[in-house]
Amino acid sequence: MGLFGNDKEQDERLDALEDHIRLLTETLQATQADLAKSWIAILALKGSVDEKVSADEVDPAIVKLNEQLATARTELEKSSAAATESWNELQGGVRNAFDTLRSSVDKAYDKITEK
Repeated sequence: MGLFGNDKEQDERLDALEDHIRLLTETLQATQADLAKSWIAILALKGSVDEKVSADEVDPAIVKLNEQLATARTELEKSSAAATESWNELQGGVRNAFDTLRSSVDKAYDKITEK
């Protein structure tokens, strides 16, 4: 029983809060994907401008990053489609995909900026 016997109103508020949190989470993850895409573009540009790194070294890294971005976006779409079922499990998959992507972007950045 809810506080003061207002079960229906409390359930509606909880549902609204859960929907809001899901929307915020999906928005954050979409922003992470867009940010990763921007980093990939920056790395590609830096690699093409920077004479100390050959295009042969940069291109495979960019291709790999784009593949990982596609994987992260796929996981993001799965999490968006899974309204209530397995939310935590799917969110874990999305986090893992973004962690892998972030790690690869960091490694590519370090490789490009090495002296």
